[in-house]
Amino acid sequence: MATGMRTAVLDAPRRFGIVDRAKPVAGPGEVIVRIAATAVCHTDLAIYTGEHPGVRYPVVMGHESTGVIDSIGDGVTGIKAGQHIIINPIITCGHCDSCLRGAGHLCRNAGLFGREVEGSMGEYVNLAARYVHPLPDRLPLAAATLIETLATVRHSQVRLGLKAGESVVVIGQGTTGLLHTRLAVLAEANPVIAVSRTRWKLDMATQMGAHHAIDLSGEKAVDEVTRLTG
Repeated sequence: MATGMRTAVLDAPRRFGIVDRAKPVAGPGEVIVRIAATAVCHTDLAIYTGEHPGVRYPVVMGHESTGVIDSIGDGVTGIKAGQHIIINPIITCGHCDSCLRGAGHLCRNAGLFGREVEGSMGEYVNLAARYVHPLPDRLPLAAATLIETLATVRHSQVRLGLKAGESVVVIGQGTTGLLHTRLAVLAEANPVIAVSRTRWKLDMATQMGAHHAIDLSGEKAVDEVTRLTG
């Protein structure tokens, strides 16, 4: 069994170093995760460039992460070594009013895995067991890093009350936009209109099932959306 690991440490904005460290050991209620994949989002970019407020360097980045349970500490139940998991990156206090009513995502004292606490840009990470959630083995761990973003998209569409047959216009077809497009199609919205300045992103939106793909750089893009939505 490995006793050491390598970790990418951001010593200062735009300055990464690879550091050899001892492999962590799980304490009571904790798990050790062997990191499989970490997605990079705009928050990570802002931390890397030094534009994110309040970051204390050095920091180990990475918060959209999946992995495999390497070992578990005393008292951990419902999860076992070898299990595929995704990490919940919202580090909660557990005692504010939001946490006490089960709304930890609204914790008044929340921190972020990969910002206030060391993140997943290392071979192993030590976490409280409550922050890991099992995944089906058939789901590729690299693809599963998108679950956090997908959950945000799904939550917004549920709050919107999107119904079958309604018109949806998604402006911008980056990762989040493409997920909005795909979920709207699966919700049987019609038409689902993808809007972007980038041709290859519009092509991807069409592959995701968008009924119409409109190039925003065109002079009559707004007129076309208006025509399609009646």
